[in-house]
Amino acid sequence: MTKIITLLLSFITFFSINAQKSFNISGKLSGFEENASVKIIKNNITLDSCILKDGNFLLKGTLENAPSSVVLFINNGEKYKYSELFIDNESITINAKIDDFKWDVKTKDSKYDDLRYTYFQDIKDLSNQREKFETEIFTKRDNGKWNDSLQVAYWNGKEPFGKIILIDKKIEEVNKNFITENINSYYGLYLLEANKSVLSKEFITTTFKKLKPELRKTAFANSINSYLNNPDLKIGDQFYDFMAFDQLGRKVKFSNYFNKKYILLDFSTPYCGFCIQSIPILNKLIKENSDQLEIVTFYVDKDPKGFQKLNQKHPDWLTIWDKAGRLGGIYSKYKVDGTPVFYLFSPDGKLVEKFDGFDEELGASVSKKIKNPRQD
Repeated sequence: MTKIITLLLSFITFFSINAQKSFNISGKLSGFEENASVKIIKNNITLDSCILKDGNFLLKGTLENAPSSVVLFINNGEKYKYSELFIDNESITINAKIDDFKWDVKTKDSKYDDLRYTYFQDIKDLSNQREKFETEIFTKRDNGKWNDSLQVAYWNGKEPFGKIILIDKKIEEVNKNFITENINSYYGLYLLEANKSVLSKEFITTTFKKLKPELRKTAFANSINSYLNNPDLKIGDQFYDFMAFDQLGRKVKFSNYFNKKYILLDFSTPYCGFCIQSIPILNKLIKENSDQLEIVTFYVDKDPKGFQKLNQKHPDWLTIWDKAGRLGGIYSKYKVDGTPVFYLFSPDGKLVEKFDGFDEELGASVSKKIKNPRQD
C-alpha cells in the first residue's frame, strides 16, 4: 500500500509540474474578413493555423525555450495584420479589433505578455514616425525625386542627424531605459538579447551584471554570455571552432572540414526567403570552384523538419546544426543577427570576408577572393 501511495504522489507531482506544456490561444477578432487565415509564428515557422469563423479562432502548439516571442499573423484578403506576443506554454485569450494591430493587441491571463504590451505603448509613437519617414523615402524614390541632399536629410549619421537616425537614437534610449528597469523579468532579458547587436557592449555588460541568478540559467542569458565572451571576428582572425551534427546525425567538429580548401560558412534556414534566393548562387559557386571551395551551411533553427528541408534544397554540400537554435552559443558567437550571413575562411582558417544578407553578387565576390587572395 505504501508503494502504491508513493507512486500515486509521484504521478501527481509529475503531472502538476508538466500540466501546461503547450499553449492555447483563443478569442475573437473583429473587423477581419470571414475565413481569414490566422497563424501563430516563431522565427518564420508556423506553429499552428486556423480559419476565422464568426471572428473566433483557436491556436494550439508547443513553445521551446518558453516564455518566448511569437507573432500572431492574420491574412485578411490581400492585406495582413500582425502583432508580437511574449507568451509561455499557457492558455490565453485575445479579443482585439483590426485597428489594434500591431501595437495595441492585449492578451488576458498571460503571465508574461503584459510587460510586452507596456513596452509597445512606450515605443509605438516613435516606431510609427519611423515608418512614416520610410514611406516618404520609398515614395520619393519611386517618383524619381531621391537625391543626395535627401539622403543626408533622412540618413545622415553625424550631426545634424538625419530624421531616421534621430528616431533610432530615441528608440535606443527607450529600449535602454525599459531594459534597465525590467532586466530581472523574462521580457526585459529577452529585449536585451534581441537588441544586443545595436546596444553598446558596455551597456550590455553593466546591465547583465544586475541579472538575478535564476535568470542566468536561461537560454537568453546563455546567448548574451556567448556574445560578450567572443569578440567580433576581424579579417585575418582564426575561426571559432564548434561542435555540431551533420545530415547523418553524427557529431562533427567544424575544424575538421578544413582540408586545403576555402570554407564558406553559411548561416541559413529554409524559412528565410533570402536564404532560398541564395541557394542557386551557392550552387553555381560550388560547381565553378569545387577544387578550391567547400560550403558548410549551418542551420540556425531548432525545428528538425527545417533541417531536413535545407538538406534537400542543396544536396551538393554540407549542412550541420547544433540543435540549439538562435539562442545557441554558435549563433551568438558568430554575431548572426539575421539570415543569411556568410563567413569566408582561408584554407588555414583565417577570416577572409564576412557577407551580411542576400546579394546577387555574392558568388562573384567569393570567387574573386579565392582566386585572387592577395587583392584587397
